[in-house]
Amino acid sequence: MKILIVDDEARHRRGMFHLLQAIRPEYEVVMAKNGAEALDMVPLLQPDVVLTDIRMPHMDGLTFLEKLSAFALQPKVIFLSAYNLFEYAQTALRYGAYDYLLKPVDTDKVEEVLSRIEQQLMEDKGKTDSKAEGILGSWLKGIVPSESLQGPEIVELLGHSGFAVVTEFCAGDGRSAGKSGARLCHELREIWSCVGAARSWTLEEESDRVLAVTLIAGGMKDPGICSDITQVRQALERMCYAPEYAGGRLSHAAGVRCKRLLEEGPHSFQTAMAALTLNFHDSWKGVVFAWEEPEMTGARLNLDHEQLFAVLCTQEAKAALQLCRTAFEELANGGWTNPDTLKDGAAFTLMMLKSRCGELLDRKTALRLAETSAKELPACETMFALLSALEARLLEVRRELQDKKRGRGEYAAEATIRLIQSRFMEELTLENLAEQFYFNPSYFSTLFKNYTGRTFSEMLTETRINRAKELLSDPECTLKIYDIAERSGYRDTKYFGRIFKRYVGVSPEAYRHKSLGNLGR
Repeated sequence: MKILIVDDEARHRRGMFHLLQAIRPEYEVVMAKNGAEALDMVPLLQPDVVLTDIRMPHMDGLTFLEKLSAFALQPKVIFLSAYNLFEYAQTALRYGAYDYLLKPVDTDKVEEVLSRIEQQLMEDKGKTDSKAEGILGSWLKGIVPSESLQGPEIVELLGHSGFAVVTEFCAGDGRSAGKSGARLCHELREIWSCVGAARSWTLEEESDRVLAVTLIAGGMKDPGICSDITQVRQALERMCYAPEYAGGRLSHAAGVRCKRLLEEGPHSFQTAMAALTLNFHDSWKGVVFAWEEPEMTGARLNLDHEQLFAVLCTQEAKAALQLCRTAFEELANGGWTNPDTLKDGAAFTLMMLKSRCGELLDRKTALRLAETSAKELPACETMFALLSALEARLLEVRRELQDKKRGRGEYAAEATIRLIQSRFMEELTLENLAEQFYFNPSYFSTLFKNYTGRTFSEMLTETRINRAKELLSDPECTLKIYDIAERSGYRDTKYFGRIFKRYVGVSPEAYRHKSLGNLGR
């Protein structure tokens, strides 16, 4: 904040200057000897507050206040008056002064009036920003033309090269997004500021969802090779796993870079919105940059459905799942395929399988294939969920094709074991799998333990630890401990170390040293 002190007595000017420096050292404080001098300084300094004496030579306080009305940006004027000029100060209030302070000035009174001004300025700025951002949002969506954009700050921002970023937070499970919008925008500004001037605001806000947009102006020539972008990506990925967003889904997408935001900003925004849908692919870890998209992104589902049927009939379930997974990973094209294309492919696969099986499936299973195709697959929010739903139906079909005598619970437990063995690196949960097999989680937990002799968590941990032991004891493996942790299904290296030592008795480092040492003997 900028403050201008106006007083013809040097002693009073210095006293007020030192007082303000003591209680608000971050303020910029400037002094003037009379109203005429202060009036010349206002257009250049553009102070937020003027503390002025009433009686001064050349131009008194009231005259100064009257002439200030001609300025476009008017500071808040506080009069300093002696007790015998009290009525004079009250008259000044009627003329538009913000407040008055009696001499000798009390520190607490100054503190109180400054706090009120700070609050009001903050509220005024919030209203101005909100209005400007509302217009910017409509402009990005193509609702209003560029001619509607006004204000020096906005014009300056849009006069540079840059790009748009969109961020979506869905609280999930019917929970409220609460005050996520303001906190989210603050974090986004902090993260993107290393790249260029960043302005972030809430574009859409619902009870359980927040959509924020950030405009990045200037700051780099090629975002694809900018070292700061690597830092930004890492920071955005960490945000996705931050406690304040736990239980929800946080996704970021940056649009293509444009030479001048004023002309191409809406296009950058549209490419960011399109890229946001690609966070369906778990491989992005919640962060997609549209400028990284390869020139050729078309892909088709290369899956022989007759072969899939034959594998389900004659081979292990693992072979059928691998056949299907390989085809969909190829279709995903490194995360650049539209989710709707993947969902359509999965639905088509199930309906083709339903048709091929014909009377071999009972009515309920056939109905589930149809319902999964029509309802469950289109509602999947991630590639993991899509493949889980698809594979669950494949396993169900194979169960009937292989042995209709086996109980549903036995099938579900065996299917879960296979999922653990093949997908232990992913975030498997008992609740998700129970839902896929239409079981209550508590009941499914008991069923699984009765069938295997171990809990779901114990089997998953054992599988992951065994994989870690294989990598640690492999003399040709040069992976760091944090890489081994991630490839064993643990994103937190410290947590991996604790779990490994609890199960094996030594740390991963010690286990590797001992294993490789024994090989050298």
